[in-house]
Amino acid sequence: MLSFFRHIIYFVVLAFLSGYSYGQEDLEQAIDTIPDTISARKLIEIPPFQLLNPDTIALGEHDELICDSYTALGQPWVYDALHSFNSRRMDKFGGYLNVKINEGLAEIRKKGFNSDVKKLYIQIDPTTLTVFWTAVVGPSTDGRCYVSVDSRGSAGGGLPAVMKQCPRMHRIHTGLKPVKLLEYNENVIQCYDWHSNRLDSVCRYVNIQQHFYKYYDPRIGNLISVQDYAKQESTTVSESVPTNPVKKTTASPASYRKYTVKSGDTLSQIAEKYHTSVSKIKKANGLRSDMIRAGQTLKIPK
Repeated sequence: MLSFFRHIIYFVVLAFLSGYSYGQEDLEQAIDTIPDTISARKLIEIPPFQLLNPDTIALGEHDELICDSYTALGQPWVYDALHSFNSRRMDKFGGYLNVKINEGLAEIRKKGFNSDVKKLYIQIDPTTLTVFWTAVVGPSTDGRCYVSVDSRGSAGGGLPAVMKQCPRMHRIHTGLKPVKLLEYNENVIQCYDWHSNRLDSVCRYVNIQQHFYKYYDPRIGNLISVQDYAKQESTTVSESVPTNPVKKTTASPASYRKYTVKSGDTLSQIAEKYHTSVSKIKKANGLRSDMIRAGQTLKIPK
């Protein structure tokens, strides 16, 4: 009889809390406080994580790869942080995927092409809570010029939580037309609790969903050329960034230190640690993208 009432409480709490669009953390906490009534929970076997090799992605003549990663481990409400592919409102934590792709689109327009996001790949390593992503940007093939990417998602809230956010997102991009780029929907093996503590046994999943949209500007090619649009963008950026005189220095022989990549490292983190830039590290190592792997040895410019 006691077991029966515990089951009833479980489903009442589940039904009540799932009505909140941002209540997945509360739901997880509430469920964890209910005694486990299942005598033997099925353990989940964690398969080896296989990272996509960006060098295997076919590219067009003027296409470019944009790759990066970020880890949510140690962040508050860790699975909510995990799905912050761009940034979350509470603390601005995230991978800033949208920002970096938008910068790549702007570079394509500077070359005189209508820009487009052609592919987007996302992988999550559940054992390190690391998100790896790769995007392909390049000249558009459908006559439209896609100038922006944005996304909304949920950790544990399901499709209704995602769909509730999308109309508000579209209204932000005034004058632009949305086209869905990717519906990411993955049941990530839960190796940690919501406070980043490693679980002794792995027997459940956290559903991560994110809808990505790319937005095209219908004025480009009709009321304004892509070249003029790019010039306007460049003018706006240059006016907002103060210019300082550049001092010429005599070039000296390049010197490097070696660094072995650890799990969860990103090029931006390594560059910041050694007071250099991502572009300099990529140039020193002949890297085609920002993707790096644990165990890889990098030359870090001094």
